[in-house]
Amino acid sequence: MKVFIHYQPHNTADAFEGTRLRKTIKGACEAVRVFWVDSPQEDVSVAHFISPDDLPLLREQKAKGVRTVVSAFYSEDDPNASFLLPGKNLRLRSKALAFLNEADLILVPDKRIREFAKYQGVTRPIEVMPPAVRMNRFSKSTAEARVFPRYFGIRPEVKTVVATGSYADTKSLNLLKKVAKACPSLEFYFFGARRRYDMLSLSKRVASANRSKNLHFKDIVQDDMYRSALLYSLAYISNDDVRPDPIAPIEAFASKTQVVVFNSALPNPLLVEGKTARFFDTPEEMAAYLTALNLGEAESTIDSAYAMTKEYNLMSFGRQLKRYYEALASGEYR
Repeated sequence: MKVFIHYQPHNTADAFEGTRLRKTIKGACEAVRVFWVDSPQEDVSVAHFISPDDLPLLREQKAKGVRTVVSAFYSEDDPNASFLLPGKNLRLRSKALAFLNEADLILVPDKRIREFAKYQGVTRPIEVMPPAVRMNRFSKSTAEARVFPRYFGIRPEVKTVVATGSYADTKSLNLLKKVAKACPSLEFYFFGARRRYDMLSLSKRVASANRSKNLHFKDIVQDDMYRSALLYSLAYISNDDVRPDPIAPIEAFASKTQVVVFNSALPNPLLVEGKTARFFDTPEEMAAYLTALNLGEAESTIDSAYAMTKEYNLMSFGRQLKRYYEALASGEYR
């Protein structure tokens, strides 16, 4: 069995979550000896896609009789792999709905997103498959952790907090501004997606208004730079209350970086209060915790979160993928 795995961002400078997911899928295939290719071939059995922009290519593969799989809602902070429209109200892009309803199988990170997809009009089979993490890519002892502070000119004594998201998500940005303002002892770095046609960075300039000097708004960076930021930072702020955020928290767990979250009615199942993350009702409460954490005066969930990542390893992820691939290729899964 041969699998075609495809994800090609329009602009390599925007490569971010989608790229990380593609690497994980390929690594999982290698772990269970599933042969993959990254260019279309006549003899592939299954084609695996990540971005709704690949609808024409999915149709091309289906016309050849190739069965198709889509990993959806794993990379909502990546403008090239997002299935949702920007903004505070979760809505599927029209292209994304068409894309999902032509796939033979859809994989999503958790049950709440499966229900959301059905509510939005997705009718094709959906399976829940939590994300995996490549543990060997995250180690605070590596020189890679020092790339981020060196590139951004961060002094050795300065501790940082990292967050990701979209410049269209004003709710999470306003909360982040309040946290940074209430926590002047730390430097905050937000890596955000913006619309590809927003060449003047208008959305980023609007977001930057009235920010404190310790909050830095940046464009999305390459995978290696982001991983360095995560390894170096004291904490990661999850924006899961606004948009699905399945990949970044588990990578923070693997990085032994504290995850902090604003309370949500339907949190990511990976985010468990007191076990893998700390939840807060207000920006002031989160800021107080981060300040105490920086001083070594707050309890963290780093060790228990790191231990939990062992359940989400490449081998188990690969075995599950292989079962779906084989069922599709044999015609057992319909």
